[in-house]
Amino acid sequence: MKKLYFLLITLILGNQLLAQSTEDYTVELSAVTQTIPTPKITLNWKRITSETPKYHIYKKSKTATSWGTQIAVLNATDSTFVDSLVIIDSAYEYQVFAMDTPAVTNWSASGYIYAGIKNPAIHNRGAIIVLVDSTFIDSCSANITKLMNDLSGDGWQIYRHNLSRNVADTSIKNLIVHDHTIDASINSLLILGHLAVPYSGDLNPDGHPNHLGAWPADLYYGCLTGWTDTYVLDTGAGYTANRNMPGDGKWDQTIIPSFTILQIGRIDVSNMPSFGRSEVQMMNSYLQKDHIYKMDSLNVHHRALISDNFGAFGGEAFAANGWRNFAPLVSKDSVQSIPFIASLADSSFQWAYGCGGGSFNSAGGIGATTDFAANAENGIFTMLFGSYFGDWNVQDNFLRAPLCANPPALTNCWAGRPNWYFHHMALGESIGYSTKLTQNNNAMLYSRFDTASGYAFASGYGAAFVHVALMGDPSLRTDYIKPTSNLTITHGLHTGASLTWAASPDVAVIGYYVYRADSLYGYYKRLSNMLSVTNFHDTVGTNGLKYYMVRPVKLQGTPSGNYYNLGIGIIDTATISFPHVYIANITNAQNELSINIFPNPAKNLLQLSISSSNECTATICVVNSIGETLYPTSKLLKSGINQYSLNISNLATGMYQVIVSTGTKKIVNKFIKE
Repeated sequence: MKKLYFLLITLILGNQLLAQSTEDYTVELSAVTQTIPTPKITLNWKRITSETPKYHIYKKSKTATSWGTQIAVLNATDSTFVDSLVIIDSAYEYQVFAMDTPAVTNWSASGYIYAGIKNPAIHNRGAIIVLVDSTFIDSCSANITKLMNDLSGDGWQIYRHNLSRNVADTSIKNLIVHDHTIDASINSLLILGHLAVPYSGDLNPDGHPNHLGAWPADLYYGCLTGWTDTYVLDTGAGYTANRNMPGDGKWDQTIIPSFTILQIGRIDVSNMPSFGRSEVQMMNSYLQKDHIYKMDSLNVHHRALISDNFGAFGGEAFAANGWRNFAPLVSKDSVQSIPFIASLADSSFQWAYGCGGGSFNSAGGIGATTDFAANAENGIFTMLFGSYFGDWNVQDNFLRAPLCANPPALTNCWAGRPNWYFHHMALGESIGYSTKLTQNNNAMLYSRFDTASGYAFASGYGAAFVHVALMGDPSLRTDYIKPTSNLTITHGLHTGASLTWAASPDVAVIGYYVYRADSLYGYYKRLSNMLSVTNFHDTVGTNGLKYYMVRPVKLQGTPSGNYYNLGIGIIDTATISFPHVYIANITNAQNELSINIFPNPAKNLLQLSISSSNECTATICVVNSIGETLYPTSKLLKSGINQYSLNISNLATGMYQVIVSTGTKKIVNKFIKE
């Protein structure tokens, strides 16, 4: 680790002559989409005028683990790129590198965006484990219940465990492993309170020799294998908590031993005396704001602020975390470089980034923990960076301070070593998704390479280190909708259930979905396609107690395109008696698929009509004569006819195949490109 520290210092000193501002180390991306006459995604960015770069553009699917070959190279005077190889109801991830030409310096910049046209709604987000500190079981009962209901209403299945603070991290880990063995859909973990804080490694990502040792590592709970406590021996740290010895209960690993499988967030307001309020008061305050935000009842301005007190810092450019992420989330024109504490105390910002030389409870040019105690934190998603306070399990810690303010921020992270990537949130993903993506990033997927040394600055020193953590609720998203209300269920003998509800007050809502589950926090199966009315009759099922949920949906526009955004569902229950009908056991039945392509031959636009006998996820792609895969995308097929348009104007003439695969069924159809 000392060698890594020396490398970091060498790189910093070697690059001090670079004159770019922090903003110049980023490509600030946004997107405009169109559906007619043909689908297109147009990327836009703020031109970098301090250099004469070439812009290198890459594209991949959301789940692909590499970028492949670049799809375009543009000149320094360019600030747009039009992608016509897209289809509606899909989204694509883009990477844009800006590199100096000729390479007289080792400067480069990067930007990322997840852009789409009517990206499908996420109906089910998987399962989440909620660990509740017993301190809050009774004192915060009402707000914890709201949290649980909001999670369920957003498509999460919930496994809750109430635990004492004296339960060891190994026991908590065994509980998580047990749950995941039972249910492989578990992909998230919310720690509510001051439950056991794992420590691991021999690291000092803030670069201070007296801070070398074990740091808090909630990643221990998400990386299920590979942890040891046998070989790290470092007793030289200036702080007892950082000292690490074999067999002391602190883990050896500095770099994650395996990819984390969980999206992890912790809401911990313990040991913060500067706020003059009890833990219970601060936890209730946090949970109340968390609920109000999810109800779309906060007057939040979709804008961001940056307070940069480091500058380019030899090319690391820590505040690039703000410039790079904020453009696709709120647009490059809605980002302001202004003071941190005073601005948030005066008005609201959805996103905020601040960095400066730090201590455990302060950051230069930003403020101290006492400033958060004395001022409102009218932000939602916060990033802070500076020395020491990334080691967050200390009294009056500066990283946790925004969560304790009144009103509190809802998330915070130590963004700079390494850097964080939030661009998927622009199309509906949770901040937990971005956290997991950042934690598993090993500097190969998201990186900006120093052309002289090969050092990956954009990922940042500390990529894949165990200290990367999210403070706050990992289920939070950027956009919410005002929910429906007054759900009423009427039912009789052998009549099923008739549901009615009051419309969402959001005038942009275009419809509703109805779901049903056998338990309050279990799996909610979608019963309906999008409804334009506020009623639904459920006639098929097994008799018994049923939980019904109704969620509004609207086409949400963002600086990254648009997507179908679901609001938090409202839930009611009734004991239902269904009509006597034969219900076939279709558990093992294969989905029946068919595809019709027209026109064929086609010149510019190809229409796909895919018929599916039940709802499923399908992979759709075009394959050319030499086996290359084009336009890969994942689609949620509804039961019935699904229509898609594909712009093939850029394809060479010849024979192609369209392949639709669901995992259990694959169909292939040929077409000719004129």
